[in-house]
Amino acid sequence: MMSFKKEVILICAALFVLCGCATTAQNKNHDMETYYQALHNTEPHEDKTLQPGSERERAAIALFVALYSTYTDENIKKYVRDLYAQDAYYCDSFTEMQGIENIEAYLIQGTHIMQVLTFDLQDVAVHDGNYYFRWITRFTLKRKKGEVIHFPGMSHVRFNKEGRIVFQHDFWDAGVIYERLPIVGFFIRWLKKRM
Repeated sequence: MMSFKKEVILICAALFVLCGCATTAQNKNHDMETYYQALHNTEPHEDKTLQPGSERERAAIALFVALYSTYTDENIKKYVRDLYAQDAYYCDSFTEMQGIENIEAYLIQGTHIMQVLTFDLQDVAVHDGNYYFRWITRFTLKRKKGEVIHFPGMSHVRFNKEGRIVFQHDFWDAGVIYERLPIVGFFIRWLKKRM
């Protein structure tokens, strides 16, 4: 009989292979160097960022909330080009990309597997040109319409002086999605029970 340690190594290897096969050309560079470069390139300076308490800052926050509170193809197409800068950087638990066309396509792609998807903004914190949006996501997958899934997350956002996002990094637990995949989900649920 295989030891627990060997079982975990085998499962991790299988997950690594499965996730590696799903990698696209767009997110192959998902590494810390790219992330640090994006942070450096969007470093908030007085002349490059929103002024705290300004009307433009309030409008940018409201636009972020408007896009994400009703997460549909139509809403994304309506707001995304007003919210993101042309060369914006975006990163989440699945991918890393640059450019508004890539961001728009990725956000729309996310709506294709969801029946209903909402982001309930809990609060916003601001520190030296960095905005932190804390939210709760609720969604149902199209193939499991009766199951409502919800989890917390946070977006670290930087705006340029026009109020457009130049940097966004979303933090959330991708395991919530992976657990529901047919093969990978079985292994993740099994591992959780064993730990």
